[in-house]
Amino acid sequence: MDDKNGIVADFQAITGIDNAGEALMHLSNFNWDLLAAVQHVTPQHTQHLPSEGRSNQLNAPTVMIADDFSGMTASTSNETRRLITIEIEQHGHIIATLKVNDGSTIDDLKTLVYAESNIPCCLQNFNGWPNNQLPSNKDTLSKLNLPDRFKLNLIRGDGDLNQELNGRANLRMFTLNITMEATTSSEYQVYKLSFSSDQTVAQVKEVVANLTKLPISNQQWLGWPHFVTPATTLEESHINYPVHDFKLKPSNSILKHTRRRYNTRLNSVVDMETSDSPMPSSSTSSSSTSSSSSEEDPFEDAAESLSGIDDDDDVDTMFMDTEAPTRIRPLIAEDTEDELAGCIQFIDEFQNRYGDMRPQFFLGTLDQAIKIACFKPAKDKRLLAVYLHHDRSVLSNVFCTQLLCFESVVQYLNTNFLVWGWDMTHPSNRNRILQSASLSLGTMAEITLRAIDINRLPALVLFTRNRSNTEILSVINGDCNISELLSSLINAQEMFAIQQQVEIKEEGERNMREMIKVEQDEAYQQSLAIDRAKEETKRVQEMEEKAIRTQIESQERQVAAEKEAIRQRIVASLPAEPEPGDQVAKIRFRLPLGKFLERRFLASDNLQVLFDYLYISGFSQEEFKVISSWPRRDLTTLGVTQTMKELNLYPQETLTLEER
Repeated sequence: MDDKNGIVADFQAITGIDNAGEALMHLSNFNWDLLAAVQHVTPQHTQHLPSEGRSNQLNAPTVMIADDFSGMTASTSNETRRLITIEIEQHGHIIATLKVNDGSTIDDLKTLVYAESNIPCCLQNFNGWPNNQLPSNKDTLSKLNLPDRFKLNLIRGDGDLNQELNGRANLRMFTLNITMEATTSSEYQVYKLSFSSDQTVAQVKEVVANLTKLPISNQQWLGWPHFVTPATTLEESHINYPVHDFKLKPSNSILKHTRRRYNTRLNSVVDMETSDSPMPSSSTSSSSTSSSSSEEDPFEDAAESLSGIDDDDDVDTMFMDTEAPTRIRPLIAEDTEDELAGCIQFIDEFQNRYGDMRPQFFLGTLDQAIKIACFKPAKDKRLLAVYLHHDRSVLSNVFCTQLLCFESVVQYLNTNFLVWGWDMTHPSNRNRILQSASLSLGTMAEITLRAIDINRLPALVLFTRNRSNTEILSVINGDCNISELLSSLINAQEMFAIQQQVEIKEEGERNMREMIKVEQDEAYQQSLAIDRAKEETKRVQEMEEKAIRTQIESQERQVAAEKEAIRQRIVASLPAEPEPGDQVAKIRFRLPLGKFLERRFLASDNLQVLFDYLYISGFSQEEFKVISSWPRRDLTTLGVTQTMKELNLYPQETLTLEER
């Protein structure tokens, strides 16, 4: 990435293009071939720089393709290109009328819109393409079969576009809090920017470059995971959602060069003939110091590097950064507010002091580091390496430059350990880490860290979690050589691997038991649910049967009540039985079970009186037929107004009752 940043800087210096996003676009189109990109942007037939052509266009009410831009949009063939007029509308107002040939790409169109509206290309989104098309940035206008004139609606990505993206289920909005470190010309600033999850790291840096006027090649970030590339999207970067904090500061190659030269000179004070040789004694250090006194002063290199700088303030700042060791900025300031702020300072200052070849320190508190490294399933656990630094120890600078930042050590630490760093130089910071260790790891861990002698610092303290206890596996002091350091790390990792395999096996057996228990619980719950369902079905069925019985009984009671009411009415209206005598008919009734009823009726009584008598005796017409013997006939089918005499039931007759 540093090589590409250098190419971008060279391209901007040659072409005069200030916008890093535009420079990136030109270089990427030519696969980072600097010469081809420069020739493309500055063709031979024009004698002015691209920035001049662009400034002329800004004064025109209608944006035409600039001369310096025609080479980018021209076709490689000899065919005649068609001019297309595109009106760009934003919030109901036309902000630009562009005339471009159909060989231009969407990226070219966005660049022209940026020249007119100052809206960065990565924040531009167009609606209203003819035929509802959704072209990509690399599509040419000729592929879209566009009319000669049409209108597009411009939606800005940091405002109106957010509303549109909220309707797309596959995108999330990230809020990035970017703290811009103070420089000699300005105080620190905090930018709160929103990006959709499909935006790349390069696009984020381009937006920041437009806001801060700090080219991408001069941006130095703290907060990106170590594996991200410019093409990595925010969704793929695994940064915190929905809000993530970054620190940004201008990189200074001269300052870095001076610091490296100074650190090299400082390292040479302690003579290490081989990487495996023991640490030097104080006498050796003294002799080395005296022998180096004959060399040229380390500030002479810094002065030579600064010969091309005219700003006296910048020169003074450079020299202040490279004064005596006692004035080097601490890794963690004494007045650090909290542990997280101290970690951020530590990582930032460690990189400034010792360069990019360093362990990937965890950005977070000690408690968070312990949870991420140790409180995971057995197969995902890692050893936690806590690096404790002390600037007043004579071993610190040599240990960092020659051992901790040694390539093999860095690779082994980053692969097998989660590394967390802290500076114990100031008493307040030492007390803070001891208190944090006591809360997170227990009293024994605090006692162990407190017992480390300052003369044996710096140290790497290796933590592991064995079953339910987080314990110190090993303490590697700073008075070791590269072989001892690597051996200690490898031995610790091998011990941890053996322990990890045991835990994985135990965890697998435990998970299997839990799975069997869960399956048994599920089977029991299913059986219980089936029994409950049966009981519920039975209860519902009984309730339904009871409701039916209740309804039937109610209907029967209602029918009985109606029959009783009819019976009472008939009893009240039935004439009394007459005494024997003339005009009295004696009727005998043969019942179904062989019993008999007998009653006298007046010869003038009609048939209804006979039926009423049978009804109150319990034999209604609906249930029984009344049959005369000779001639055989069903009296219930005859008219009820006929008298006994008319029916030849006088003076006496025997009638048979038959069930219907």
